Formats: sequence, C-alpha cells, structure tokens
Amino acid sequence: MSVKPARSGMGSVLRNRSFLRLWLAQVISQTVMNAANYGLLVLIAEVTGSTILVGLVIITFSLPSVLFGAPAGAMVDRIDKRKVLWVSNLIRGLLTLGFVASLILNQGWLLPIYLITFLISLVGQFFTPAEGASIPLLVQDEELVSALSLFNLTLTLSQALGFILLGPLALTLIPDITLHIGTFHPLFSSVAQLFLLIALLYFVCTGLVATLPYAELACEKTAQHRHFNVREHLRGIWLEVHESWQFVRRSRRLTDAVLQLSLGGIVLLVIGELSTNLVQHLLNRPARDAALVFLPAGVGLVLGSAFMPRLTRHLNKVLGIIIGIFGLAANMIVLPLFQSAMQHLDPAGWSTSPLFLAVVIVITFTAGLELDLINIPAQTLMQELTPDWIKGRVLALQLMLYNAVSIPVLLFIGAIADAFGIANVLYVIAGLMSLAGLLSMRRNRHKAGNEDLPRQQLSNGNRMEFLKDAQGTLRQPEKQEYVSRLSD
Repeated sequence: MSVKPARSGMGSVLRNRSFLRLWLAQVISQTVMNAANYGLLVLIAEVTGSTILVGLVIITFSLPSVLFGAPAGAMVDRIDKRKVLWVSNLIRGLLTLGFVASLILNQGWLLPIYLITFLISLVGQFFTPAEGASIPLLVQDEELVSALSLFNLTLTLSQALGFILLGPLALTLIPDITLHIGTFHPLFSSVAQLFLLIALLYFVCTGLVATLPYAELACEKTAQHRHFNVREHLRGIWLEVHESWQFVRRSRRLTDAVLQLSLGGIVLLVIGELSTNLVQHLLNRPARDAALVFLPAGVGLVLGSAFMPRLTRHLNKVLGIIIGIFGLAANMIVLPLFQSAMQHLDPAGWSTSPLFLAVVIVITFTAGLELDLINIPAQTLMQELTPDWIKGRVLALQLMLYNAVSIPVLLFIGAIADAFGIANVLYVIAGLMSLAGLLSMRRNRHKAGNEDLPRQQLSNGNRMEFLKDAQGTLRQPEKQEYVSRLSD
C-alpha cells in the first residue's frame, strides 16, 4: 500500500506515487485522444472533402456517451477499478493499432475508421468514471480538492497539447513513407504514424495504471454488487433523469443556464467540424493547417478561463452570456465578409497577406474568449442554483442534453456546408445564435418572481417535499421506487 503524504496542496499529491501514476496516465491518455481526434478530422477532410463526413466522425465519438455513459458509470462501481483502468487503456491501444493497419491497407476505406472510433469512445465510457472514482481512494481527504483541481487543470491542458501541439506537429513534421514488402508497396502516411505513436502511448498508460495498488482500488463484492439487475438499473437511471428535469424546469434561470451551457459546447463541436472546411475554402490552405483555427481559439479559451472569475465579479452573469452569444455571431459574419473583401482587393495574394492572417487570428482568438463568456457564467449559475443533493444529476442531465442535441446539429450544419459552402453556413449559425441571444434577453427581461426557487424553496432541507411533488408526475410502477427515495 502506498504511503500518503500528510500535507495538502498539488505538490503534496504529486509526491504520492500512486496518484502520480494515475495523473500521468490521465495526461497522456487525454493528450493522445485529442491528437487522434485532430488526425481523424484531417484524414476525413483530405480523403472526402465532405463536412458532413467530418461531422459524422465527431458524432461517432460522441454517441457512446449518450447511449452507454450512465450504465457504464454504474457498472464501474461494481468492478475492480484498477482492472478497468489498465484493460481500458490496453484495448484502446490495440484498437488504435487497428487504425494503423486500416490506413496502411487502404487510406480511403472509411468504414473501419468510424467503427474503431466508436469502439474507442465506448471503452472510454468505462475508463473515465473509473479514473474519477479512483482519485479519492488514492489521496487523503484534505488532499482531495487539490487532486481534483489538478485533474481539471490538466484536462484543459491535455486538450491543447493534443489538438494544438501533438496532432498538428506530427502531421507537419513526419513525412509519408512508402513501404516495400515484396510486390506490395503501401503508403505509411503521417496520419498512420501519428496513430502508431498514439497506440504506443496508450500502452505506456496501461503500464502506469496496472501498477496501482490493488487493495485501495478493489471493489468490495457485496451481495448488492453480485446481483446487478440491468433492467432495474436502467429504470433507476430514467427516474433520476426525470427527477432532475422536473427540478430544472421549475427555475427559468436554471433552465436557461443548462441550455446556454449546452449551446456553448455545441458551438465548440461545430467549430471542430467546420475547421478543416474553413481552412481549405475560406483560408485557402490545406486541411492539416487547421491549427490556424484551433491555436488562437485555444489561447483565447485558456486566457479567458484565467480572467473570467474576476470579470464575472463585476459583470452580471446573464449579461456576460448574452454578450458572448452576440459576439460569436458577429465573428461568424465578419470572417467570410472580410475574406470576400480581401479577395476583391488582392485577387492573387489575399490568402498569404499578413493583414488577412492577422485578422483571422484575432477573430478566432476572440471566439475563444466569447466561448468562455458563455460557458463559465452558465456553469457558475448551474452550480449556484442547484443544491448539493441533486447537483450531480443536473450536471449529468446537461451533459446528456448537450450530447443528444449535438448529433442532429452536426449533421444539419455539415449538410448545409457541403451544399451551400462554408460562408453561407457561418451566416446560418450566426443567425441561429442571434436568435438564441434575443431569446435570452427576452427571458431575462421578463423574469418570474420565483426565479430562485431551487435555492430558496428546494434547498437541501426541502428535498422530501420536492420528491413528493415529483412523484405525482410519474406513472406506476415508477411511483413505488419514489416512495423508497422519500425515506433516504
């Protein structure tokens, strides 16, 4: 068993060797996952040139969280977490080798790419909750806040490392290699080599988590764990979703915050979907230069995250969200208009003009800041308006809503981009975001008198009253299960 330090703080938790191995596994696995996503976006764009097929790979990666996220999290509670961690990484490494083999045999064969992407994401639905549940088991109580803060910080950092650094650098610096195997001369592309590197790093993560202490992460096999009824569990999940929705809809401000946070996440996915198309057709550059979009936006997101807490102390949160929505809409209108103007002024060299590149960087940088103006205040409002006893379910409801709605949105936006061009789809998105901003302004202007109902009348002490009231909206046999909840 590992020796846990007595002091709190990030330095203290990093001196805990067991936690350090888990944290390193998180940094590496999250970084390579984001690098793989970047490689997939570039690959699909180069092979097909279709925005809707680029969006489809994002959907393929998101779908398992909608279908299996909640059941996988519950199953992890009943399984040895150490085994879940190392087996998940091993399987993801082997599946990534499947990417390499598929790309070497036929880089234009996309069906295996989508299938393997889905399977890797499905495995990740088990890895993520096992990782989160392992943190409190490896650190002392006074270290838990520092440990969770470190994981959240490196989650954002690994997104930048994978999407902005490792993925673009690998595709830029690694040359394509033609293999000579008898009469067979397959192309070992830079994308295939990137996935080989990713597979090897997954195996490194496997070794890190396989050496975690068994005693601290083992599942206690109680009778409840041995008798796991899938049907009853799924019904329980539905009840919790219903309960959280009944709670959210009682507060206009909380409903708005859930929808606005989902809007910010969906816009980020749409930017990812359109990035290669935008780089190819609006910036006149190859798809693998998508870092021109992601790098400034990522810097904006990071800087916005650092300064947003100070700003929200002086700026009304709802006003900040509205400013962010209209700002993003304005950016999406200005970018194609400026590109059109530069083409008119300098038909031969507009795409390499320093002025054009500078304006593109400024626009994408401010887009990152504006996403923070939406996401951080909306997330803060969700936390403030939701009592502890239902907070986890409300956050899960928002995540489920975000993933479920993003799928048709990505398909719709991709179809418009392929049919009418990137400039027109940006105008469509700007129009939809402007409508969302106007709706937010209208709802904020006509606030109901019971806006703070969750904090005042549905606080921790009134949980039983809320559950009794929610019980009336259920049908049999769900009501019987609610009766048992009232005695918790």
